[in-house]
Amino acid sequence: MLYLAGLGLGSGDIPSSTVRLLKKADLYIERYTSFIPDETISFIRKEAQTVPVELTRSDLEERAGEFVAKAKSSDVVLLVGGDPLVATTHKIILNEAVKRGVAVKIMHAPSILSAAIGESGLDFYRFGQIITIPRWSDHYKPISFYEIIDGNAKRNLHTLLLLDYDGAKMSSLHPGEAAATLLSAALQYNSTIVGQDTSVLLLHNISLDGKVIKYAKLKDMESMSFENGPTLMILPAALTEIETETLKNSVTK
Repeated sequence: MLYLAGLGLGSGDIPSSTVRLLKKADLYIERYTSFIPDETISFIRKEAQTVPVELTRSDLEERAGEFVAKAKSSDVVLLVGGDPLVATTHKIILNEAVKRGVAVKIMHAPSILSAAIGESGLDFYRFGQIITIPRWSDHYKPISFYEIIDGNAKRNLHTLLLLDYDGAKMSSLHPGEAAATLLSAALQYNSTIVGQDTSVLLLHNISLDGKVIKYAKLKDMESMSFENGPTLMILPAALTEIETETLKNSVTK
């Protein structure tokens, strides 16, 4: 059987059912779709008394069939950060397993999506479509994500902004770079929804040591400094009275 097992946001989030699997199955792990703290890796090694095989994007996307085939004759666990099936990569693995007649069990764990929205103090039902702020390069500067921000704003919905994640550096796009990309996209769309004085909620290392939640203007993001770790932003719509109060209480002092 193939197990897609979420590790949550920290070692304390790993379900006991997954911990039991560590002792009796072939272990694989991928760290390129989301952040997995080093202490979680240490916990897995201690419990399993072995080192999980780390897989690359090409291992799981280009050679998905080869990986899934391993679960035909033995129990195989793919350990992933957060909750399984949030990343497209894991859906590819699931679909490949179904195609090959390999049984799959999903082992759920906390996700950064639900944790961040919860800690923001904003109402879940007032969030629109989620977007990712991409890491720009000299030859890659997409701005189409801004159309979703515009659509959410017109419906008075909050927008969750995932910041492009770099698995090699185990860190998200720097908030200052994300802010610059947002402002540039707004300029190209001739939009006033986002500007230098637009306030966004920034959430860093949710559920981990060094958690930071700030409500700040985009123009102030460049000067912010953080340790490596998962970071995302929320562009709020008009706040309700209870959202205003809870957001104020959520910001770290």
